[in-house]
Amino acid sequence: MTDAETIGRLLAALGAEDPQGWAESEVEENLPQLARYRLLRALSQDIEAWDTASVASLRDRSMAGEARATDPVAEAAWIARAVARETVFGVLYRLADPDSDALPTALRQQMPGWVLMETTPAGELTHRVLDALHEDLDTLDSPAEAPRSKTVAEGWIRETNLRAFCESLAAEVAYDFDDSDWLAIDTALPHTDDEQPPSAWYIYPLVGRTRLDLHVARSVGGSEVSVSVQGTVSSRSRIRVELLLDVMARYAVAPD
Repeated sequence: MTDAETIGRLLAALGAEDPQGWAESEVEENLPQLARYRLLRALSQDIEAWDTASVASLRDRSMAGEARATDPVAEAAWIARAVARETVFGVLYRLADPDSDALPTALRQQMPGWVLMETTPAGELTHRVLDALHEDLDTLDSPAEAPRSKTVAEGWIRETNLRAFCESLAAEVAYDFDDSDWLAIDTALPHTDDEQPPSAWYIYPLVGRTRLDLHVARSVGGSEVSVSVQGTVSSRSRIRVELLLDVMARYAVAPD
């Protein structure tokens, strides 16, 4: 991409304060300024996402241990580590998936991306990509300190909302949920019973930029479906899934 006018237009669409200055730098200095701005913009959004709800969610989880609940310094230290971990997770997530910034399709198709690549000790590229590092971050956590539970959200929704819930959940991990996915869930659902242990519920994987496992079971004699969402996601995604679950329980969703 060498056209300063085109680059400037794309930077302006991303909200850059001096799009033409960035664009001229890319062309004249051969620097990937559009890609740099796109990544920095996404990371800045992650910082801004640390609102009251996000911090409260972490604090609620920190109260699970008596020592943290009774020792303000220990609790503060736990929350600080949790925030640091969520931040690292977010950076690795952005590096692995440039399109996680959810730009409109027409704009995204014009944007450069990036990869994190290995080098030799001499600094030469091996052309081996360090991909999806965020998925392995949990393996380095000690069980006592891991801030992210495998349970993302659980509860119940109206059975008539189940497909809409599945499609919205799939969109959260960029999984293309289609008729064949729905057929599998719809066929299995009548044979489930939410009075059975969750391990006996029907499980359907949604594998996109990360993996979520959807556990579902019908309320026999009722019009509800019990759901449990398991996986590894950021705090921001967890809050969105919890909100989605609440909406699907409270309201009847009509197809477009």
